[in-house]
Amino acid sequence: MRWLFRLTEALFPTDIYCLCCGSVIDGSRAYALCDHCIGKVTWARGKTCAKCGKILAEDSPRTICHDCASRTHAFRKGYTCAQYNLYERAMMMDLKYRDRSYIGGKLGQAMADRLDYEAQRIGKALVYDLVIPVPLHRQRMAQRGYNQAELLAAPVARRLGSQLAADILVRSGKTQAMKELGAVERIENMRYAFAVAEGKKSTLAGRTVLLVDDIYTTGATADACARVLLAAGACAVDVYTFAAGGDRRPSDDEETR
Repeated sequence: MRWLFRLTEALFPTDIYCLCCGSVIDGSRAYALCDHCIGKVTWARGKTCAKCGKILAEDSPRTICHDCASRTHAFRKGYTCAQYNLYERAMMMDLKYRDRSYIGGKLGQAMADRLDYEAQRIGKALVYDLVIPVPLHRQRMAQRGYNQAELLAAPVARRLGSQLAADILVRSGKTQAMKELGAVERIENMRYAFAVAEGKKSTLAGRTVLLVDDIYTTGATADACARVLLAAGACAVDVYTFAAGGDRRPSDDEETR
């Protein structure tokens, strides 16, 4: 399908306007972001939470964020590409709700590059057998026409040389919007939201998994997915999102899908 992407890109180029502000750019701009907007994105270049990957203040004496200090997560390790602020939110809203699916590939490329940086930082390659995007409920998938997590995950899987396995994890039920719920309610909302697709458990046996999603805040979605994957036989599940919330004491904020 790469030929189809190249043909579509030639006919309808997606790198002549900034993804964020819409200003005219040329094809040399990284991730189709103008100089102003790429400078305003809060990239994860410094100190991050050793558990979930949220950006920490450089002068913070802690190695983990407030949230991870107050709860136990099912996943092994988390990574993020940027902090979820104004510019990051604008791109996510366009990707999820304004039919700008091409943004997924651009930001997925940024995520792939971030993994290279992480590998250099720790001095070893990151290796995963499977890259699994967090699935949408079938009704939302029908409305949107694509899963934004899968679009983000595709460049990551290619960079890692891992199998993109978008058919393993499924939504087992429709959930309420997270913004309508309190912190405890969110955990309950996600508890039975995911399942491994019929006949796919053998694919997970003994495998290391990188779970990909768009936004991470307190990790209710990531934990729910990780528990299901581990119960089905995965030996480890790490989490990677394009953006993560800031390091603040646990609140009622949570990702919305």
